[in-house]
Amino acid sequence: MEKTAYSFLGTFITSIFVLRWWQESSYPLTLWLIILFVFLNLIIFKQTRQIIIPITLGLLIALLTVQRTTHLTSIETIDHYADESKVILSGIISDEPDRRPLQTKFTVEVSSLTNSSGTTIPVNGKVLATDRAQYPEFNYGDEVEVSGRLERPGVIEKFSYKNYLSRFEIFSVIYRANFTKISAGHGNKFYSGLFKLKKSFENQINKIYAEPHASFLAGLLTGSRKGIPEHLMESFNTTGLTHIIAISGYNITIIIAVIGGMLFWLPLKWRFVPAVTAIIAFTVFVGASAAVVRASIMGILGLIALQTERLAHTRLAVLWTLFFMLVWNPKFLWYDAGFQLSFLAVIGLMEISPHIEKYFAKIPPNFGIREALMMTISAQISAVPLIVLLFGRLSLIAPIANVLAAPAIPFAMLFGFVGTILSFIYFPLGQLFAYIGWAFLEWMVLVATLLSKVPFASIEVPRIGVGLIIIYYLLLTTWLIRRSYHS
Repeated sequence: MEKTAYSFLGTFITSIFVLRWWQESSYPLTLWLIILFVFLNLIIFKQTRQIIIPITLGLLIALLTVQRTTHLTSIETIDHYADESKVILSGIISDEPDRRPLQTKFTVEVSSLTNSSGTTIPVNGKVLATDRAQYPEFNYGDEVEVSGRLERPGVIEKFSYKNYLSRFEIFSVIYRANFTKISAGHGNKFYSGLFKLKKSFENQINKIYAEPHASFLAGLLTGSRKGIPEHLMESFNTTGLTHIIAISGYNITIIIAVIGGMLFWLPLKWRFVPAVTAIIAFTVFVGASAAVVRASIMGILGLIALQTERLAHTRLAVLWTLFFMLVWNPKFLWYDAGFQLSFLAVIGLMEISPHIEKYFAKIPPNFGIREALMMTISAQISAVPLIVLLFGRLSLIAPIANVLAAPAIPFAMLFGFVGTILSFIYFPLGQLFAYIGWAFLEWMVLVATLLSKVPFASIEVPRIGVGLIIIYYLLLTTWLIRRSYHS
C-alpha cells in the first residue's frame, strides 16, 4: 500500500508543480482521450497495475484540480473591466482589513459596477481596494461603495503582484480608493466576532506597551506587522528572525517545540496534546484565516515529525496533507513563499534532524534550547536555496540568532497575553505581567539589533538559476539516502 500511495502522491504533486506553466480552464479533449487510452492498455498487464493505476489517477486529479482553479475572465467577472477606467463598485468587505500605518487594504466581494457613463452592470469577483484615509473606519461585513481606477495587478520590482493575489482569487485592484459605507453586519457572525475580539486585543496591547514592543507583541500574537519600525524589520531580516513576526508553519513549529521543551518533565507522548491544544486555541484567536490554518497544520506536522519514530508514516502524513491543500488551491505551491518555506522546514525536521541529532547531544534540552537549535539548522539546510532564490540574501548569523531568540518567544507570548487579558480586568495587575513580557521582547530586539551589526551577518547572493537549486536538492537527497542506508 505504501508503494501505491507514494506513486499516487508523487505523481500528483509533481504534476501540479509542472502544470504551473500550463494552466488551462479547459484542457483539450485529446489529452483526456490519450490518458484514457494509455490507462486501458497498460492496466491489462497485471504486474504494472499497482503502479499504473495510482500514477494515472494522480495525473488525472492534478489536471482536474488545475482546470477547476484556473480563472477565466468573462463579462460577468469584475477583472473584465479592469482597464484603468474610473468606476463605482458595490459590494461587501469579505475579509479582515489589512491595516497598516498609512493605509488599509480591503478585500471587497463585488456585486455590481457602475462605469463612467453611468451604466450599472451586475458582476462578481473580488477586488483589493486600498484606502489611504484613516477615518472613517470600515470593517469586515460592511456593505460599501468603492470608487477609483480599476486595474489589473502587475509586476513590482520583479515581484509578480498578480500571481501573489491570485492565491486569494483576486485579479483586479484599486490602488487609491474612496469608500462610502452603506450598511453593516453582512459578514459571517463567527468571523465578525473573532475579528472584533482581535482588534480589541490589539488596542489593549497598545495601551500597555510602547513602540516598538507593542507592534512586536501584536506580531507574535496576532500576526499583525503594522507599526514595526523599518530599521527593526531590517534587523530581523538580516538576522533571519523575520519568521518570529510572521505566522508561518516554521514559526509555529518552533513555538510548540519550545513549549514541548518546557514540559520536559512529562513523557514525550503527553506533551503532544497540550502543544496541539495551544496551537488550535491560538489559530482560532487570531482569526482562523486560511493562511493561519495552513501554518498551524504545517506546525503540527513539524511537531509530529519531531516526536514520531515511524518516519514512513510521517512522510505519508505530510504528503497527504500537502495533497489536500493543493487540491483546495494549487497556487499555494506556485506562488506562496510562506507555504513553500513552511513545507521545506517540515521536510528538514523530518528528514535532516534525525541525522544531525547526535551533534546536539551535549546541549541541554531544558526550555527547548536543543530543539530550537536543531530545528533551525535543519530548516536552514532544507530551505536555504529557496530563500536565496526568492530574496537574493543569505543570513549567516541566523542559526546563532535563532538559538538566542527562540527560547524567549513562548515567554514573551505567555506574559504578554496574560498581561493583556488581566489588564481588561485590573490594569495595574496586567501591567505587572506585561513588564515581564517586555523583558523578553526587549531581549529579542537586542539580539536582532546587535547581531545585525556583525560583519557579514547577511550577504547578498547573486540570483541563482533553477538548475543549481535542482543540483543542490539532488545532492542533499543523495546524502540523506546514504545516511539512511548506513544507519
